[in-house]
Amino acid sequence: MFAELTARRNDPDQEQLLKLYWNRANVKRELKNLRSERYELLDKLKEQEGAIIRAQEQLEGLERLLTNPLAAANAMVYFQLRHMWRVAALRLEQFGKELQLQREKRERAQLHESAMAKRQRRLAAVQEKISEIQQKRKIIIEEALRLEQRLERMNFIVRLLKGRRVRGRLHRARTGREVFEQRLEEFNELIEKIEGEPLPEPEGLSLESRRIINTAIIAFAQHLVVHFSEHDLASLAKAATQRPVADMKFGDRRSCDRMVERIRERIEELRQDKSLPDHVKRRSDHLINEVDYSNDTDAIPRADCVQNISPAAGPEGLARRVSDAPLRINVLADDYWDLYTILR
Repeated sequence: MFAELTARRNDPDQEQLLKLYWNRANVKRELKNLRSERYELLDKLKEQEGAIIRAQEQLEGLERLLTNPLAAANAMVYFQLRHMWRVAALRLEQFGKELQLQREKRERAQLHESAMAKRQRRLAAVQEKISEIQQKRKIIIEEALRLEQRLERMNFIVRLLKGRRVRGRLHRARTGREVFEQRLEEFNELIEKIEGEPLPEPEGLSLESRRIINTAIIAFAQHLVVHFSEHDLASLAKAATQRPVADMKFGDRRSCDRMVERIRERIEELRQDKSLPDHVKRRSDHLINEVDYSNDTDAIPRADCVQNISPAAGPEGLARRVSDAPLRINVLADDYWDLYTILR
């Protein structure tokens, strides 16, 4: 008895000790997580401090550069070229998004059309079954009505002799009618279910659509290179994205001013070009027959398929004048206008 009382008295203490143990374990786990989070935040803080220091150094270098009028003029060209690159890259990105929306809309419409055609075939099959049942139901209703009228016309003696058999047939007819009506109800519910089924949605773009989009994006990237090829602006813009401002020289003040003016003119001409869609389509139609892929699942063509650019792509995608010699610029291999971030 005394041992039982002692055990009962100690049970709450043991339970309390267990709670304290688990709470301590949870606190240690949380402390470990907080320490890990602290170390991660410290690493990020160091990275941010490093980025701030680098930005300050770049700003100080730029300030020193701008104190020299000639260096400042060259810096103006440098940043104009980078701006031109961003303008082209944004146009290319917007073009890719618009094409993707168009292809998604087309594929969704095709998928819905196919699903609706399949649904109509299913509904037609159900309607055919309903028509058959309705015809059978009509026949059995007419049979039941004929048997009811026959029973009514029977006299007492005939009813004693043949009534039982007629009533059996009438019962079977009424039972059959109920079965047919139940089947009709089931088929009507099936029709409602089929009509209420949601239309399927495409699971991403098909490989064919991605290839079409990518080919058009590459064609547009080539057109942009051609558009900015005068005075070698495209290549200079590419270099400006890869080299620091102090490493690039564009000549004296007058040359820099002319270069800035040319860049602004070409950017404005690009904005005002109403024939741009036609140019890109012709180039895309030509490319789609020229590109090849490393395997059957790739959506991005091989870079060696687009090694040259025809500046004046005609209906056949060929240069039309001797002066329109192909540009030896590979927009894929050289990642012009940040092409690989835009391709699907």
